Amino acid sequence: MSSHATRRLILLSLLVLIAAVLTLMNPVFLTAGNLLKLLQEASQTGIVAVGFTLVMISAGIDMSIGGIIALTAMVSINFISYTKLPVYVFVPLTLLVGVAAGFFNGFFITRFKLPEFIVTLATKGILSGLALVIAVKDSMGFVQNVYIQNEAYLWFGSSTFGGLYRTTIAFVLLGVGTQFFLKNTRGGTNIYATGANASAAKLTGISTERTVMGVYVFSGFCASLAAIFISSRMMTAMPELGIGSEMDVIASVVIGGTTFAGGMGDIWGTMIGSVFLALIKNGILKLGISPWIQPIVIGGIIVLTVIIDVWQKKLSDRLATKSKLRKIASAPGRRAA
Repeated sequence: MSSHATRRLILLSLLVLIAAVLTLMNPVFLTAGNLLKLLQEASQTGIVAVGFTLVMISAGIDMSIGGIIALTAMVSINFISYTKLPVYVFVPLTLLVGVAAGFFNGFFITRFKLPEFIVTLATKGILSGLALVIAVKDSMGFVQNVYIQNEAYLWFGSSTFGGLYRTTIAFVLLGVGTQFFLKNTRGGTNIYATGANASAAKLTGISTERTVMGVYVFSGFCASLAAIFISSRMMTAMPELGIGSEMDVIASVVIGGTTFAGGMGDIWGTMIGSVFLALIKNGILKLGISPWIQPIVIGGIIVLTVIIDVWQKKLSDRLATKSKLRKIASAPGRRAA
């Protein structure tokens, strides 16, 4: 069994164990309504995490996702408040916010060879500021909390057959499609190769610049898509929507087995990681623990996961070295025979 399969098996076992413990401590946890809400929460983070996974596999990082969510939500609110455009027209236009932001990130990273962290952090600041600038304001210049009454827009955050939320359906479809792309197309292979060793990938003819550009554009698109579902579910949006969500997204991706070093990971792991994180957050609330504990727990999970990844890599390298030494030691014997 591969290390990825073992990790997923352990993660799924932990999911079942924690869910069983939470059910014993609070029977409300296992109700259909709570489980559907948990999946909706996981899906909102998971949609962003799907795009973020590709960025991390390519050995990059995208700190601009919170700013993209905020600006996308404000653009949607402006369309709803000041225009009469139908939803099927302005929602695709709104998604271009994330695409443009991703292109901006990818352009400066590939063209000027700037650090991914610095570029995306700067983009986050720019987008967060733009979200405040275009926010709906009253006559005194104060930001208004606009209540969304557009039924067509609220469709995105509502539930469908069996009480399953459309956000969850979108997350599953996006995850399955992206996993297929990663594992069965040349583009997916290029992402893994770029993350594992960009210089070697270039020598094999892979356009690493185009690959990096593509993953950042996709990450921006996923963040904008999540903003549509989040603002629809909340039936409102403020300029700070999504700011600070980076921790949840990074935790979901890292828990799922994608490493910061690049070249490793997949969407299945990220999807499980998103559900696992939502389970932890839901459990904290159901047990009556202060929600202020959540960031501490999430930060601790990230640190612990990274420690395990480093330990696992060292162990794998040690075992690989021992295997090579055994082969070298046995080689003279075979020749003599």
